[in-house]
Amino acid sequence: MTKFCKDKQILRINAIKEKLLMFKNWQQSADWNQAVELLTWIQQNAIIIGTVLEADVCDYHSVIKELEQLCELAYQMSISLDSREEIYALEKEAEKIVRDLQKQLRGVIPKKEVLFLPYQPSMWDSLESVWLEADRDPAADCYVVPLPFYDVLADGSLGTLHDKSGDYPEDVSVTSYQDYSVEERHPHVIFFHNPYDGCNKVTRVPEQFFSSRLKKCTERLVYIPYFVSEGNGPSDHQCYMPGVLFADQVIVQPGSVYEKYCRVYTRTLKENGWEGALKIAEEKFLPLGSPKFDKLLHTDCETGKLPERWRKVILKADGSRKKIILYNLTMNVLLVNDEQELIKVGKVFEVFKAMREEAVLLWRPHPLLLSTINSVRPQLRDAYLKLVQQFKEEGYGIFDETPDPNLAMALSDAYYGDWSSLLVTYRVTGKPVRVQDVWGEEEKEFLQEILEADNARTEDDSAPDDGQDGREQTGSRVYHAVMGGLLDGKDSGNRNSGF
Repeated sequence: MTKFCKDKQILRINAIKEKLLMFKNWQQSADWNQAVELLTWIQQNAIIIGTVLEADVCDYHSVIKELEQLCELAYQMSISLDSREEIYALEKEAEKIVRDLQKQLRGVIPKKEVLFLPYQPSMWDSLESVWLEADRDPAADCYVVPLPFYDVLADGSLGTLHDKSGDYPEDVSVTSYQDYSVEERHPHVIFFHNPYDGCNKVTRVPEQFFSSRLKKCTERLVYIPYFVSEGNGPSDHQCYMPGVLFADQVIVQPGSVYEKYCRVYTRTLKENGWEGALKIAEEKFLPLGSPKFDKLLHTDCETGKLPERWRKVILKADGSRKKIILYNLTMNVLLVNDEQELIKVGKVFEVFKAMREEAVLLWRPHPLLLSTINSVRPQLRDAYLKLVQQFKEEGYGIFDETPDPNLAMALSDAYYGDWSSLLVTYRVTGKPVRVQDVWGEEEKEFLQEILEADNARTEDDSAPDDGQDGREQTGSRVYHAVMGGLLDGKDSGNRNSGF
């Protein structure tokens, strides 16, 4: 429990004590409606305190039990208003419980509360190693609260609300967004990876989870991009999304990526007259690397641990393993090329079907590809779904719908498909990559190169700087850098500004 949360519950208990005193004086006015209102208020606030404590990782069973008793006493008083003797006895008991609750809550030792707000299970790898470090920190209470999200329909309205909290790894203890009030608990640190607020045209988290709202509910709001970049860094707009603007810290890759974030962000502040209202770039951006690489470099892909349906496709009759090519489609390339992207997919299928005894196509479309088609290119929906159905039925490959892309990256021998953040992450493995030309026919040549290679794991000079120095995982550095700033009492930003 944070100090903020503890103080808030103590204020509620103190207010309950004042309401009990008002109730003791109730007989002077003999207004039964007023008495019932006071008792109802006491019940409601006792329930609020109990709800907050039930959501806490610490065990407050004895406190919650006394709150339940207080609620029952308030009810008994409400049905005994015509018996002064009974009321008097109930009042005494209620006052004793309130004094005990005050004492117990004052004795609570606050801890640092660290909240993780993932929104897509497939993007959890950008937060996971930071969470692992927080989860083993004895000085912190750690929560993972997966955010729900809406589909954004073609007309801009919001569609179905999705809750993917059941798709996270079994070792991650998740708390429902319905059971955790960010405003009520006011965690010390919030880590998140969805920077878009209301700017995403495909999906959108509820407004109470926009970064502009979260900033007011924590001492430090930390944005970790769900993607990685290379070369000239991310697109310009990724450097001034709401999550970047409102975050106290943004964790970025070192080198040219860090430099671009600083440059574009600083220019944006100047162009919009926001200088002085938001942190300067040098205080906001931390060039510590991406935690995504931690997950990939520690993923176990032993054949015996793979899903049964994968093993059946991957293994040859003699027990040896076929070459596995990770095939990735992205939203941006589809939006640029429309039908041609799907025509290309069909050609790739034909090549791999002909080589099914030697190679496996591990097809992993972007997890939001279908949602994008439904929202922005609905005319392509039937053709795309037909390709998916055909691929699944013919059985020469694997259609990867798992939430975590790291198994596919670790297991495969090469990457083929659209340019994407997944490709950038893949380069860290040192295995071959080839960006597909939707208008060309290079897929057969690339597959032949992989089949002829004795060892597909080769170094790639264009691999991004992962920020790993061989001593500790990026997630560990990120966690301790953020928590160290809090412990040093550094300023976390102006939470009352217009931003």
